[in-house]
Amino acid sequence: MKTLLITGGTSGIGEGLAKYYLEAGNRVIIVSRNKGDLPNAIYLQADLSLASENYRIIENIQRNYGAIDGLILCAVLQTARKDALITKEGLEFTFALQYLSRYILSNQLTFNDDSFILNVATPGIYSHINFEDLEYRRKFNSVKANANANRLNDLLGAGFKRKGIRYILYNPMAVRTTGSKSVFANPLMRLFLRVVHRLVGHEVDEIVKSMVDVLQESKSQSFSAYRISKPVDLSMKTFDLQKAKHLDEMTKKYF
Repeated sequence: MKTLLITGGTSGIGEGLAKYYLEAGNRVIIVSRNKGDLPNAIYLQADLSLASENYRIIENIQRNYGAIDGLILCAVLQTARKDALITKEGLEFTFALQYLSRYILSNQLTFNDDSFILNVATPGIYSHINFEDLEYRRKFNSVKANANANRLNDLLGAGFKRKGIRYILYNPMAVRTTGSKSVFANPLMRLFLRVVHRLVGHEVDEIVKSMVDVLQESKSQSFSAYRISKPVDLSMKTFDLQKAKHLDEMTKKYF
C-alpha cells in the first residue's frame, strides 16, 4: 500500500486521481479547504495559500502518517479577478497558492525512496517570467498572474533535486470540469469557454488515465514534463537551470 497526498482533491482531476488510487487499495490524504465525501479518503482541511498552513499540514502528516510515496499538486483558483487578492500573510493569493505552496510541500515533506511529485500546471507553454514582481501585484491581471505562477512551477520542476524523488510537470490542457467552465463572470467569455471545452476538451477520466500512464512512462527520469500524453521538450527556455537557481534563491527570502 502506497501513501499519496493530493492537494485540491475534492473535485476535478484531483478527485479523479484520488478515486483511482483509493480503488487500487492505497491510502489517500486529501488537503483542501472543504471536506469531500470519498469513502476511505483522509481529509485534512487547510488554506494552502498560507505558508503557515502548509507547515502545519506537513507536521500533521509526518506525525500521523510518516513518509509519503507520492505528492500530487492540483490546488488552484481558476476564477478570474480584476484586483489582487492579498492573504493574511501579506502575499498575493495566486502566487501563494499556485507556486509558494507547491514549493514548500515539494521541499519539506518527507518521502519514501522511489517517490514522485506530480505538479499539474501548464508546461510546454512559453510566457515571460516576471522576476521583478514574482507575485504579479503591480498592474495586476489574474490571467497573467496565473501564467506567471505556472512559469515559476516550470522552474521549480527543472531545478528540483531530492534523491529518490522524480518530478513530473503535467499539462492537462482543456478539461471538462465545473470550475474550468466558470472562470469568467462575463457571459460571453463563459459561452466561449463552453464552446472550447465542447470542441477540444477532455473528460476527467480520460486525463486521469493519461496521468497514470505518464507516471509509469516517466519512471526512469528524474525530471519530465508532459502535455497530456506527449513529452515536452526540456530544452525550452522556460526550464532554464540558471533561472531556476535564481528563483530558488528569491523564494527562500519569503521565509
